[in-house]
Amino acid sequence: MSHSGDSHSLLTAEEGYDTEFRSYADDAWYSVQLLLEGERSEKLRVKYDEFPAESDNVFLADNFKSEDELHDFLGRFRKVSAQLQDPNCSKVVKGMRVCASDSFAAGEVLFYDAIVDDVLRKKHSNLNGKEECECIFLLFWLHGPNVGNLTNKGVADICLLQDSELHPKLIYFMEISMQNILKALPDFVSGTTSDDLVCNIVARLRETNGRPLSGCLRQGKYAQLSLSEVWPPQGGNCDNRQDTDVGGDKKLYVILVQNLEKDLSSSAVSKFIHEQTSIATQVYIFPSLPWEPYTNGVITMDCKKDVEQLFGFLQSPNQFTVSSSGRPLVATEKLSLNDHWTLMLKSPNKLLNRREGEFSSELKVVCSGTEEYKKAKELRDLFLQFIDHQKTLYKKLCTEETSIS
Repeated sequence: MSHSGDSHSLLTAEEGYDTEFRSYADDAWYSVQLLLEGERSEKLRVKYDEFPAESDNVFLADNFKSEDELHDFLGRFRKVSAQLQDPNCSKVVKGMRVCASDSFAAGEVLFYDAIVDDVLRKKHSNLNGKEECECIFLLFWLHGPNVGNLTNKGVADICLLQDSELHPKLIYFMEISMQNILKALPDFVSGTTSDDLVCNIVARLRETNGRPLSGCLRQGKYAQLSLSEVWPPQGGNCDNRQDTDVGGDKKLYVILVQNLEKDLSSSAVSKFIHEQTSIATQVYIFPSLPWEPYTNGVITMDCKKDVEQLFGFLQSPNQFTVSSSGRPLVATEKLSLNDHWTLMLKSPNKLLNRREGEFSSELKVVCSGTEEYKKAKELRDLFLQFIDHQKTLYKKLCTEETSIS
């Protein structure tokens, strides 16, 4: 099957729809145009390709209350993805991250990121002088309704992520937002400027995203449904992502991760997670005793939807997350905590939030069918046996102490 994706993409880019945005409502990618409005350009209008004006969303610089919140928002933008062409299907390999279309009821087509779990190569055919790819791509969905599931897709469904810098309009909007954040900080340190924090966010995006901006239908990607059905009619507000208890207290969601390398930094874990899932996280790694061969930590988020997606990714039977030496990361538990625990986790005196520098270990994904996967599975199973043995001993000791008392 031949594609008209290149010409469509060029037309889309010329019209200004050269950026993709991952919506908060359905987590899907949409081709958008960015417009700055207001006296100080303090409003960012996001216009959706192939949608009416009433589907536009307006984000206010005043709505962002922290650097992390703004960083998460900017990480939802990237350069529009490139439609995979039939002759170039060999560019897609196992373990690669792509953007792909997924079909739902009533002809709805949405785009989500996925990892290529496997590729079944087939001989290409020729139709009217045009090469047609017949290969089958097995995708592991990273987000969306089918997150954690495997689906067979063809070349027409696959788009390639593009390297890009932050869009100039996003950078300007970021500067305005950071000025407002600085003004609201009670412990603002004299001498720190919005330029300093802007540079910090840009650096974080480059570290955690690899491709700080985002996008894909044949490149000018759009969904075949009215956005009003999946997006609130009012302007976007990042605060609505924060889940709350019935009493109004904010909740923090935590994934306990074990068997970490002792030289693994918090920033390396956050970077890896964002590259693989587009989820923004805070990572805290616990200190360990000198004779212990590994350490443990927690991954924190403020959105239940994100924690479910990430937990599914880390526990997928089709892959393992391992260190550069092959030690498998083991996600053992997910929890929701109240404000008391939130404050403790954010206190540098309580937990070790390790950064780059003296720590050098990195993380990667190893897929089923490889020798690295086989080794990781053996090590993971041994670790789980060790943990179960520790739990058994602990219960036995508790029982003995109770009987003695």
